[in-house]
Order: sequence, then C-alpha cells, then structure tokens
Amino acid sequence: MNYIDQLKQKLENREKIFSTMLCHVGMTLLPGMYKASGLDMLVMDLEHGSFYPENIGDFCMACHMHQLPVIVRVQDCEYHCISKPIDMGADGVLIPRTESLEQVETAINSLRFYPYGKKGVGGRALLRYDTEKKDVYEFNNNRLLFIQIESKKGTDLLDEMLTKYGDQIAGVIIGPNDMGVSMGCGLDMQHPDLIANIEKTVAICQAHKKTIGMFMCNDDEAEYWHNKGMNLYWVGTEIGMLGAEVRRNKARIDSF
Repeated sequence: MNYIDQLKQKLENREKIFSTMLCHVGMTLLPGMYKASGLDMLVMDLEHGSFYPENIGDFCMACHMHQLPVIVRVQDCEYHCISKPIDMGADGVLIPRTESLEQVETAINSLRFYPYGKKGVGGRALLRYDTEKKDVYEFNNNRLLFIQIESKKGTDLLDEMLTKYGDQIAGVIIGPNDMGVSMGCGLDMQHPDLIANIEKTVAICQAHKKTIGMFMCNDDEAEYWHNKGMNLYWVGTEIGMLGAEVRRNKARIDSF
C-alpha cells in the first residue's frame, strides 16, 4: 500500500489525521522532519503564503521521496490555479471559499483526466513512475480533492455538494476566520453564530460519513473539535510553531 492509499484509507475511515500548514519556508529538509514527527499530510499554502506554483516542484518531490502527502491550497478555483500544482508534483489540492456546485465541478475538471475531468497532460512531476503505472486510472485515483467551507452559503450547499460529488471529494476543511468574517462575526472565534455554523458543517459531513476538519491554532482547539466530531486536525503553521517553541523556551528559562 503506497502512502496515498494509506492516507485515503484514513480519510475514508474518518480516522485521526494530523496536518499542519507550510506558508513561507520551502526548505526541502522539512518533509523528512515532518514525516518523522508523525504528520499524516502537509498543506502548502499558495493562497496567502509566499509560494507560487512554479517554485514548489522540488519541495513536492522531497515530500514524495519521504512519502509525505502534500496538498496545495490553491489561489482560486480556476483551471490554471489547480492544474499547475499537480503538474509540479502535488498529491492534491484544497479549494478555498467553496460555496457552489460549479466550483466543485471546475475543481474536478481541472484535477482529473477524462472520463472524470479535463486535465491536460504535462508537467515535470505529473506522473510518478516509481509508485504508479503510466495509467489514467492510477492518476485519477491518486490525486486528492479537498474543499474548504468558509461561509454560511458554503455550509448551506454542502449537503448538495457531497450528494452529487462525494465520491470525488476526499474531505472537507473549514476556514473559520473567513467563515466568521463572512457571517458578520468578525474575528471572534467564539461567536455563537459561528460556532453553530461550524457544528452544522460537522453534522452534514458526519451524515455523509465524510472526513471533516478545520484550521486550528493549537492542540487545545484540536481536542475541543475532536470532541465535537472532527477527525482532521490542521494545526498551526511552520512560523507559528517556531514562535511557540521559542516562547516556551523563554518562559522555561525565565522560571529558573
């Protein structure tokens, strides 16, 4: 069983999945460290981070070498935003601000070959000859699509999305900050309207037996939402974790 099959099995069984986000530091030594630390998958951020599609190839290949699934959050739901990271070696994409059936259809068309989509053939790392046959089925079966729900509109249409395209969607990930802002809750992550909408999103995914997760600042938030039914914990960023460890060391030294 290859590393993508292992992740797919965990997604389908709604097992605990630990992830973090890479926003700015693209050092190719990181995948080995993350893999050794027990990370199940890594989200590389092209939406808000410092990366762009053409400069992620070496990092994606390092992830592949260490058998660490790398999912790229793209800038938008457009063909060139989705297709290029896959050409560069990403194992899948995360589509931000998903709130329509048309967006999911566009994502599928941009990610998969015929008969499921309209993805073009090309790119330095589109196919993996060491772990995959040179086969359309193998490609379509080993590239993962995650959708990010970041608004009440997205939540309200999620049941319909999963009913129609659930077999093509590997998991659902909530973007709590954008969801809160779009609902008029500002950046108050404890606002009751936001909490209610997140819980509604979780319930829809549970009804469809679909993996559900969220961006979380720390492991306390992960434990809280685990108890609410989430199974994918997308915790922190490389910069945030580095800062947290520096602060922990400083506090320990101050206590001597």
